[in-house]
Amino acid sequence: MSEFEYLVTYGRGAYLGRFRAAAAYRRDDPIVVRSDRGVELGTVRERATNSAVFAAGDVLRPITAADEALAARHQERVAAILADAERVAGSRGLPVLFLDGEILLDGSQAILQAIHWADCDATPLFEELSARHGLPVKLADLTTPAPAATGCATCGAEGGGGCSSGSCGTGGGCSSGSCSSGAVKSADELTAYFAGLRQQMEATAGRVSLR
Repeated sequence: MSEFEYLVTYGRGAYLGRFRAAAAYRRDDPIVVRSDRGVELGTVRERATNSAVFAAGDVLRPITAADEALAARHQERVAAILADAERVAGSRGLPVLFLDGEILLDGSQAILQAIHWADCDATPLFEELSARHGLPVKLADLTTPAPAATGCATCGAEGGGGCSSGSCGTGGGCSSGSCSSGAVKSADELTAYFAGLRQQMEATAGRVSLR
């Protein structure tokens, strides 16, 4: 049996990977793939002619009407999860902004895309979301690491140890999750912050520590 390899975009973040296929496909064909995340939807981009792009999994089949209907139901469910995530994060004062989300086609997990502007431990938030919605809810952290600075952006005290040292304020510092606000606040500041984002997947089952 012949084997083909294709460059495929998959997931809400349009991740790019190299997928093996037992059949031939054309550019822009919608497909179902098995990635390291699970079974999900993808789109064929072109034949893979070298191994420069990492091997991400296998093409399972062309997409069907049943797959499209299931994906639409999943996205309706994601809207409820995102609304919950925003509400709980706000009530706990977590410095996290949720941007988008998805549930994989096989229903194995939900993945929420977010950025943060201060260190925090979001583990209890994701544990609560997982229990409430009946499936693992994980994080895709899209935050670009902040550039090195000589002072603390929250405190403004140069040489004061920085936010991660626990010296900011009186609540244990940003690394403890006790900071409820950060330097990025206004819409203009958030827009500028988004310009530096790069897509990176962080969907592990362990602690959700935002640093």
